[in-house]
Amino acid sequence: MSVPAVPRWRRPSELDPTVPDAVEVALDEHRVLIRSSLGPSVRTTPGAFGDFVRAVKRGEYDDLLDGVG
Repeated sequence: MSVPAVPRWRRPSELDPTVPDAVEVALDEHRVLIRSSLGPSVRTTPGAFGDFVRAVKRGEYDDLLDGVG
């Protein structure tokens, strides 16, 4: 798989217009990059990112949305 030298940042296709930022992800050579559109990125392994995505899909972080639109 060829990875571009400049990361191609991706964000959700549907965003809440009242929220001032978005979580964005990109791929570099060996890591998944995660950032807020307002700040710097952090790097993690594809395996750790996969664990996180599966946990989100299982609802393990739903309590963080309490009171959020």
